[in-house]
Amino acid sequence: MISGVPIVAGLDLAANPKRCSGYASLNLNEMSIWKIKCLYKDSEIISEVWKDNVKLIAMDAPISPQPIFRNVDRKAIKMGYRVLPPTLGAMRILVKRAWKLCNIFSTKGIKVIETHPKSALKSSSMKSVEEILAKLNIKLDVDPNLLSIRDLRDAVISAIVAYCYYMKKHLMEIKNSDGTIYLISSLP
Repeated sequence: MISGVPIVAGLDLAANPKRCSGYASLNLNEMSIWKIKCLYKDSEIISEVWKDNVKLIAMDAPISPQPIFRNVDRKAIKMGYRVLPPTLGAMRILVKRAWKLCNIFSTKGIKVIETHPKSALKSSSMKSVEEILAKLNIKLDVDPNLLSIRDLRDAVISAIVAYCYYMKKHLMEIKNSDGTIYLISSLP
C-alpha cells in the first residue's frame, strides 16, 4: 500500500474467475502506472484494490443490477462504439460479477465507474495505449511487454479513464438514465 498517495485503478473484469482480470494502478503523485497484473478470484481483486488504497476504479464491465440491454448501450452503439449488450451469454455472468464487486467496493468507500477500453482508445483519437500514455505524460513503471497482453492493456486504458475522471479533464461521457460509460475525449 502507498499510504497517503492518491491511487486510481483500471480493471478489465473477466466473467469467469478462472480467466485473467487485468488490473492496473496509477499513482497520481508520480503520474505513473506502477502495477499491472492478472487477478482471478473476487477475493484477489478486492484484496489488491484494498492493499493499493485505491479511491477510484474504472471497470470494463457493464455496471447494472440486471443483465439487460440498456439505453446507454444503444446510445454507445449508435455513436459507433462496439460495446457488447449485457444480455449476451457470458456478458450476463459478467454483469452479475461486476455488480457484486461494485457493491463491495462502494461499501468500502471506493468509487466505481464503467468504461469500455476499446471505445476509449477510439474516442481518444490515438492509435495505441502507449500513444495515450505519452500524450498525457503518464510513465509506465512496469515491463512494457505486459501491454502485449490484451487484458492488461485494457486494464491500463481503464486506469487512464479513471485518471481522466479523477482529474476532470480529457473525459467523454456516454450518458443515459440507466448508466454512464466513461471514455477518453479526443486528445489534441
